[in-house]
Amino acid sequence: MEFINSLPAGGTIFNSIAVLIGGAVGLTIGKFIPERLQTGIFNCLGMFTLYVGINMCLQTKHAIAVLLALVTGNIIGDLLMLEEKLNNLSNTVKAKLNISSASFTEGLVSATLLFCVGSMAIIGSFEDGIRHNASILMTKGVMDGIASIMFATSFGIGVIFSIFPMFIYQGSITLLASLIESYITPDMYANISGVGGLMIMGIGLNMLRITKLKLGNMLPALLLVAFFTLLF
Repeated sequence: MEFINSLPAGGTIFNSIAVLIGGAVGLTIGKFIPERLQTGIFNCLGMFTLYVGINMCLQTKHAIAVLLALVTGNIIGDLLMLEEKLNNLSNTVKAKLNISSASFTEGLVSATLLFCVGSMAIIGSFEDGIRHNASILMTKGVMDGIASIMFATSFGIGVIFSIFPMFIYQGSITLLASLIESYITPDMYANISGVGGLMIMGIGLNMLRITKLKLGNMLPALLLVAFFTLLF
């Protein structure tokens, strides 16, 4: 624990390694699991993802701020075509590496969103950067590692590649935390968690094949919710 705390962005490094190991395990055992069982496990993971999202949503302090952030963020994301750009980037990586997996892009995008939009990623990165306390990100790493086993079993190698955007995202927050920490209020944390929770619920619904939400377009909401929280 002390060794991880002493490393720059040590919590993010631990988190990334946990996903890498979990993904590798999922790829190894996935071929031995019958397709019907994989489907059942994947549905369970989708339901659990919904549960995690609902729990996060319950932390919301200002529902209107969250709604405005989601709507405005989705408009901006749609105009910028973020979902398409994320998919194109994923497909480019897939082509460059000559990966044949049909679900590579879905696995990469879904895993990246699941691992990055939660409040644990943001708050844990702040804790790691300001107080050199990696415990939150280490806990998140264990959870993400377990989830990556199931994701990799169903989606394939794309899940492992999610460690790169996750490392950049969490590592950047950790390194910049000392500059912006004084401006983030408890209500902002709570509402960021609310927006992240709704997006994670969307991931769960997509995993269960109930919806086909373009969650990448909603990413600006994670930034906008801080602004709308100030208004309320």
